[in-house]
Amino acid sequence: MKEQYQLQLQILMEETGCERSEAELAFSLSGNNIEKAITTIGFLSKFITVFKIKLIFTKETIYSLIDMAINSKTLEILRFNIVFSHNPSVYEIPANMDWFSFEKAIFSARLDAGTMENYTREIEKNLKSYVQQAVKEFSSISNDRIKKIIKTFFSYTEVSIEIINENLNLTQFKKLPDYNVKQNSDFFTGYDLGFVKLDVKILEDSKGEFVRKISEGDTVLSIITDKRDIAHYLVHLIGGIKDGSMMPIPATVKKIFYKNNNYEIHLYYAPSIMGLAKTKNNIKLKVLGAKSQLWWEKILPW
Repeated sequence: MKEQYQLQLQILMEETGCERSEAELAFSLSGNNIEKAITTIGFLSKFITVFKIKLIFTKETIYSLIDMAINSKTLEILRFNIVFSHNPSVYEIPANMDWFSFEKAIFSARLDAGTMENYTREIEKNLKSYVQQAVKEFSSISNDRIKKIIKTFFSYTEVSIEIINENLNLTQFKKLPDYNVKQNSDFFTGYDLGFVKLDVKILEDSKGEFVRKISEGDTVLSIITDKRDIAHYLVHLIGGIKDGSMMPIPATVKKIFYKNNNYEIHLYYAPSIMGLAKTKNNIKLKVLGAKSQLWWEKILPW
């Protein structure tokens, strides 16, 4: 029993990034139930800091937004998104909105006219790597330190920086905000992404089901192949990226159409997020089973 307890403690620490004392407290509060402990640990402490950053490059007349979430214990970057634009309306987006609204606004801005798409993609990778290396040199992080890191990275030009941070516990970071709350309604004006259909691929499996035997309601294993910025944003939401790489995720078959000796399969991921996969009729697909519970409820119990 003691060995099993130690193993569960280790799993809890690895899954949540908590310390041993926090894991032990979570177990005691949850009756030594590991599933309840994972939920409990999410409420115990705020160790995720989200920085919402606005930049103005005065000489170039460029406006930028950055959001980054950092684990204040491990100093690992959990999320990092950025946009550069010549459109001054980008800078009008308030940094005092909740972190998720701010992140959504960044990806909406990446679709607007004036966005420097190629420059954004190039700088995003380089700046994230630079910030990750720089924060590791500190024992803690703050607005002033993040501002200094960014100013050093862009030392070749003049940049004005505004930073607001938000401290979150694991539950707050994992759970999406309630957008029916009135305080968020004004922030979304002009930034509603609406219904989106993504290009996806259902994984093949030599031991799976022929596509002609797939039924509406089945759960299949898919991977998002869409290259648009909006797809990159949505993949973050539905858990399709790990360590920067696309990961297979379950999806529910919503509709099936047979056209020109091929099948079009419409998949459901989340409200307003659908996928479209095309496959030949002699292909066997990876089927996980009929839908009984939403997939995200299984991996995000909170």
